[in-house]
Amino acid sequence: MQKKTLEITCYVCGAGAFGVFIRWLQDQLAFDEMGLAKNSVFNFLVPLLVLAAAWMFHRFVSQVESSKLYVPKNFCDALFNPGKLFAVARWTIGMIMCLGAVLLLATSETDVDAEFIRVLCILALLSGIAFPLVLGAANYDEFAHVKLVRFGMMLPILLYAAWLVLCYKQNALNSVVWAYVIEMATIIAAMLAFFRIAGFAFFSVKWQRCLFALMLGAMMCVMSLADERYIGMHIIMFASALMLILYNWILFANLKDRRKANKSVDGTVEPAEEEAAEMPDEGGFERVR
Repeated sequence: MQKKTLEITCYVCGAGAFGVFIRWLQDQLAFDEMGLAKNSVFNFLVPLLVLAAAWMFHRFVSQVESSKLYVPKNFCDALFNPGKLFAVARWTIGMIMCLGAVLLLATSETDVDAEFIRVLCILALLSGIAFPLVLGAANYDEFAHVKLVRFGMMLPILLYAAWLVLCYKQNALNSVVWAYVIEMATIIAAMLAFFRIAGFAFFSVKWQRCLFALMLGAMMCVMSLADERYIGMHIIMFASALMLILYNWILFANLKDRRKANKSVDGTVEPAEEEAAEMPDEGGFERVR
């Protein structure tokens, strides 16, 4: 399973790297000196790349289902990440997010939307602090501190919700759609990915959609690094991509075989697994308390 997890992670990173290159070429060749969009093949290649990546990620999820594998719905079982390597990874990623927040705060003081950007900085800083704590909470035998974990997993969602409002505010009068559409799509994809992974803490899980959203969100975050923005925003988006990649790695590493997990010694289906398999998808917020 570790080999398959590494393979899928490489595909996600490769799709992001190819996407950032194509988007960079579009930024360089598909706009004139005044910043207006020109007719260019990249205006076709960029959305085609996103659709191709989405199709590939959907295929990965379909392969998991066809192999009778599934992600446990229990928070601790799904996000179990023991060992020093995982600890170093989650704390490093959290620190990168915090670094981005600090740099963004330091470089945006003269921005016309400086007050709103400060909100992003606070949310990004809290998200960076909460990320390693949330994953660390999954390494216990039972899911403890539920409310704190839920709050920690909500922070990135609030971060990208605020970023979406800021993006709309900054581009409300911008008629060049290609100048901001990729960033807006990335923000939405990242927000949806963090929303889906937070479902494990809110006991409302659709793991197939979660895996797809994590892969697409990570790819879009890497792709959007080609656009021009504050360096702090670049670091926050890069850290978000790393968060989603690590979440995705952990979920794939914790996949269970339904044919083994659902059967007891006498061949009957375990009640807990049967109930989890039949849990309907309520979309996420319907079960939030």
